[in-house]
Amino acid sequence: MKKISYLLGWFAMMIGIAVGVTCAAEAPVAAVLRADQARLAAMMAGDGAALGKLMSDELAFVHSDGRIESKADYVKNMLAGDTAYKDAKTSDVRTMEPAPGVVILIGAQQMTKRLGPSWSEIKLKFMAVWRNEGSTWRMVAWQSMRPSGNSVVPGK
Repeated sequence: MKKISYLLGWFAMMIGIAVGVTCAAEAPVAAVLRADQARLAAMMAGDGAALGKLMSDELAFVHSDGRIESKADYVKNMLAGDTAYKDAKTSDVRTMEPAPGVVILIGAQQMTKRLGPSWSEIKLKFMAVWRNEGSTWRMVAWQSMRPSGNSVVPGK
């Protein structure tokens, strides 16, 4: 009887540990940084389904040339076959958490992009807004620009 009691106690403790581990919420910033890395991986793989899961249905994607795409347009254009990415990475990423369930990333992104038959090196600055939608972090807004190095702000 003691053995059964011991085993039941051990089993209950293990279930408690497992539930505690799976219920522990990942910190918002860490979760968004992980989701953003998954976004880059999906871009490079040309995986529209994975991108679709990482992007909000309300996505506003502002490209560095000023074009604005919805989630449906962005995924459709990526899957059309004339665009591909490799070696995409972010750097100098700053994070902000302005409200519960919202994380903003600001940083630099570098990649090799194929548009049609030509590959080119792309360097961008970006701002991405991520929102927690039903316990899943999704990108709701993106804006990028190519840094020119020339400021329109006069020197002091």
